[in-house]
Amino acid sequence: MKRQILPLVMAALLAAGCTSNTIVDEERTFNADVWNRFTPEVFEVDIANAEDYFNIDFTVSVDTAHYRYTNVPLTVNLYSPDGERRMFYATIYLQENGRWRGEAAEGGRRTVGQRIRSFFSFNKSGRYRLEVGQATSQYDLEGVHSIGVYIERTKVDYDID
Repeated sequence: MKRQILPLVMAALLAAGCTSNTIVDEERTFNADVWNRFTPEVFEVDIANAEDYFNIDFTVSVDTAHYRYTNVPLTVNLYSPDGERRMFYATIYLQENGRWRGEAAEGGRRTVGQRIRSFFSFNKSGRYRLEVGQATSQYDLEGVHSIGVYIERTKVDYDID
């Protein structure tokens, strides 16, 4: 009997140790590389434990031949499971000292990732809605191919040594 239980216990421990810290890893692509100011992209975030802390990274992919700016300003609205709204602004910097940042991709695109929030805490457990919109004065922002969100659980390390 003990020999039958041991493999089950080992499998359970292995599965528990392999749980991913990734909560969201999604990307939205825009038709004709145009992001409308009044059409935010919506991502769902499931938070199991409100005591955890998270890093939030955004990526943006732009067509360098058509995107005219050095950054992408964003509005971020986070809606809690009970409808409470938290709002903040973020900026993804595409160039540094006149040179494009990020990885080159097909067709002259650049994908740039940037940490938006470190050690972010959600107020409670449950499903959140994250709305990401472009915050320029342009009705249609041309040259933006996609926006991505990556959220991972992180540890708070109080050991300063």
